[in-house]
Amino acid sequence: DASTVTAGKRAAVAALSERLKLNHPEGAPVVGVVSRLTAQKGIHLIKHACHRALERGATFVLLGSAPDGAHQHEFNMLAQDMANKYPGRSGFMFKYDEAFSHMMYAGCDFLLVPSMFEPCGLTQMIAMRYGAVPIVRSTGGLRDTVFDVDNDADRASSAGLSTNGFSFDGTQTSDMDYALNRALDAYYDKPRWSSLALPKRVMTQDWSWRAPAKLYVDRYWRAVKKKRESSS
Repeated sequence: DASTVTAGKRAAVAALSERLKLNHPEGAPVVGVVSRLTAQKGIHLIKHACHRALERGATFVLLGSAPDGAHQHEFNMLAQDMANKYPGRSGFMFKYDEAFSHMMYAGCDFLLVPSMFEPCGLTQMIAMRYGAVPIVRSTGGLRDTVFDVDNDADRASSAGLSTNGFSFDGTQTSDMDYALNRALDAYYDKPRWSSLALPKRVMTQDWSWRAPAKLYVDRYWRAVKKKRESSS
């Protein structure tokens, strides 16, 4: 519920911390990834984001697995390295777990989706229903649904929406840093974060089929009316 998102996030973070054995400090953001670990999903950016988020005091969590054994080994090593360097500040679960994914969405302050291409993309929309602010690469369905807080006010307004996240265009780690650093800066600036009210804002945006279905029905009956008029 958007009206209780702050309290809900606290409860979800506590549950997530218990499940992943995290030592999450009060006042720090949680940056998460829920994804298959493939090249399409931007795994080089995901690995970099883990380092950057932890360097900046955030907690990093990941749910997903790699079908490629070499990629999975890289992530296994990443999890081990981060556990040694930042004890209790990162959590990795290398499997598909639909039920746990909802705890991830609820417990995260930010959800990272740095896909190289994404025809649709559901993860960012599900995350927003749980008050997790998306950080995405601006491509395909990610661009259609995520409007950058700093750069997309006009584009969001044209779509009848408000800005709702942070995005970047390129494929390099420095490109992703542009979005991730701005997201973390906004979070750590408590007056600005409170003013933006992004968790509540993203929870109230409607990504269901209600509006498209209504538009389709309206256009259908307009077409029927036009056809009847032309035949009479």
